[in-house]
Amino acid sequence: MNTAGRKVSVRLLPVLLIPAFFAFGYIVYPLIVLFIESLPAFLYDFGTVARNSALPLWNSVLLSLVTVAGSCIIGVALAYVVYYHKFPLRNFISAVLLVPIAAPPLVGVVSFLFLLGENGLLTKLVMNTFGLSTVPFIFDGWIAVIAVHLFSFYPYFYLFSSSALMKTDSNLIDASYSLGAGRTRTIFRVILPQLVPSVTGASLVVFMASMASFSAPFIYAGSSKFLTTEIFFAKVNGDTSYSAALAIILTLISLVFLQLLRIYRSRYSVNTKTKGAARTETSLSHRHSGILGTSVLIAFAVVILLPVIALAYLSLIPEGSLMRNFFAEPFTTDNYSKIFSDPEFLDPFTNSVSMSIIAVILVLIVGVSSAWLIAGKKLRAGGLLESVLSIPYGVPGTVIAIAFILGFSVPTVFSFSAILAGSFWILPLAYAVRNVPLMTQSVISGLSSIDPSLSEASATLGAGEARTFSKITAPLMAPSVMHASLLVFIACVGEFVSTILLYTFSTKTISVEIYSQLRLYNTGAAAAYGVILFAVVMTVVFLSRKTIEKAG
Repeated sequence: MNTAGRKVSVRLLPVLLIPAFFAFGYIVYPLIVLFIESLPAFLYDFGTVARNSALPLWNSVLLSLVTVAGSCIIGVALAYVVYYHKFPLRNFISAVLLVPIAAPPLVGVVSFLFLLGENGLLTKLVMNTFGLSTVPFIFDGWIAVIAVHLFSFYPYFYLFSSSALMKTDSNLIDASYSLGAGRTRTIFRVILPQLVPSVTGASLVVFMASMASFSAPFIYAGSSKFLTTEIFFAKVNGDTSYSAALAIILTLISLVFLQLLRIYRSRYSVNTKTKGAARTETSLSHRHSGILGTSVLIAFAVVILLPVIALAYLSLIPEGSLMRNFFAEPFTTDNYSKIFSDPEFLDPFTNSVSMSIIAVILVLIVGVSSAWLIAGKKLRAGGLLESVLSIPYGVPGTVIAIAFILGFSVPTVFSFSAILAGSFWILPLAYAVRNVPLMTQSVISGLSSIDPSLSEASATLGAGEARTFSKITAPLMAPSVMHASLLVFIACVGEFVSTILLYTFSTKTISVEIYSQLRLYNTGAAAAYGVILFAVVMTVVFLSRKTIEKAG
């Protein structure tokens, strides 16, 4: 028995070495170095750290709570209306509601800047319409950060709630009506309680994402302090120990909420039980939204599209037009021509794409091998491996960037005796670390849905483990792998949070270039870069749907 166990271990050793090396070398080791670097601040200057971090911590938590509450109201209301009502352009509006989740975070932030900033499209339109000589409103500070967060995060509640509504048994709703309950009472006593698990899950995801948010506070917050921006400024100012201490605080908070999410999912993963198949049609279904409801939905869809429209509009006017009446300026493609004709302007685009492809390859290798070991229960320590690989899900990008800078500023066995900090390779490696939980969990989910009897039948017919994997397991899990790969690519190509700390002049990505052009007041070039990035992501989303549909 022991001999067989040793043979199994030896056979799995090459597969095990890949995720084990990755997990320890690029997740555990950098975080250990980060913790060690933070010790002087905690041990010798704890009072200063506590005082200086109190306000940023409070602001980050408050912003996250407001974001969760506002996004919940918007997302759940939209899911209810879209699912239970008929209205014109329903499919189009449903697709528009998901635009924010496909747009890279920095594109959303910059789009609002071009729409509502001092020289924004809507700002100028209002000034010209009413003959104003001064800016009628200032889109800045807390209001701006909250608005951008609501725009970015409500789709999570919309998606989670829509999924829950699809699983709701309409027999319960009809029974409520039969017992004399009105529409409002049915909504609050029957429908909303069934959304609680989905809403709670979305709340925890959005809370963690908001705590890790960097782009919106960085551009709009002004003098208001948040943990992510304070980590960045402390590192830029050379206060490495304080930066590491703040990173540890943010990591602990994020990991606590990640653990809460995992506990909740394990406790409330059972579906609602009903007699027979759940019925989706009900007397509540397909009510017409009415003129008022339809108007509100169309207006909301327009609001969602306005930032993107402003981005596209400003990319087609001459550079410097913002200081003039740009509504009178002729459209031009000069901003795009400059990007595609000048190698220096095209480099950020090629950097982003190449780094994203490398990151996807790394994530594929680590994620698939790890999922195969974990889902197939081929490893006693599978739970430990899964837990370690899930850590980046709860660690913000700024923290990963700081940990990488500290851990790979000297040659190590994990950097193959090279200094990774400041090199090209540190960026795709950081992207891979941030996204490996997505691939691992997606593939585990795909493997778990495969009937074990298929592999058993293959083994009975004499096929080896490798042949069974290539002929049966791999084709069946292909949709999950492709879906996760495309999501990883989308996340990497627009990554800004960790990039802003890790890039050098030669490794600038398209997101960093957008920010650089904004700082140089080259708004036309920044808008053009934003449109290109948005177009790339939307194209990948479209192709991913087609590819996955064919694979399925």
